[in-house]
Amino acid sequence: MEISCNNCKSRFNIPDEKLPEGKVASLRCPKCKGKIIVDLTTDSSVSDEREPVPNQPQGFDFDEGADDNEYNPDERPFDFLEEEGKTALICEKDPAVVKAVNTVLDIMEYSVTVADSMRDALRKMKYHAYDMILLNETFDAPDPESNGILIYIERLQMDVRRNIFVGLLTRRFPTMDNMAALLKSVNITINIDDIDKIDRILSRGISEFELFYAIYKDSAKKLGVA
Repeated sequence: MEISCNNCKSRFNIPDEKLPEGKVASLRCPKCKGKIIVDLTTDSSVSDEREPVPNQPQGFDFDEGADDNEYNPDERPFDFLEEEGKTALICEKDPAVVKAVNTVLDIMEYSVTVADSMRDALRKMKYHAYDMILLNETFDAPDPESNGILIYIERLQMDVRRNIFVGLLTRRFPTMDNMAALLKSVNITINIDDIDKIDRILSRGISEFELFYAIYKDSAKKLGVA
């Protein structure tokens, strides 16, 4: 299927098997980073106005490949996600932890994506704004202090960052350690030993997150800056 971006007029050829049949999906234009809405219920697609591009961490390579417009299946820049649902990205290597988290998020009606590596996670975040990111602080990193995904999240523009609930999976900090969460620029810490309580931890964390920003978002909406 050929898809075009109304913002920069770039055109892309994407294999039909990559498209969610009969649904509405979204993706980021690789050229201008504008949001493209693909309505497969009517076989049409439109692009929103160009959105701000998050600041990229220095010291990490975010090159997505060649400059041509042809879709490269090896790079997989297009991860179509249903427009109407909540989305979550899991960055964790332990299959048992992934399974436990995935089970809970499925009940919470999140569409879940599991990253294979740091590069894979960064690519996915570049083309989609997730509602939730759960990240092990040692995920594909030599030590917790040099985690490229955390650095990327820390440098996101605030109008993007405040809409993402970020949970840090860790063995160093207690669950819901507010000081550690502040220092690591995340919304909640989740100790791996408490993974069996992940449903209650996430429910409480999300409630506090939404309550914290509720007044701000309401005020911004009234001022027309939301």
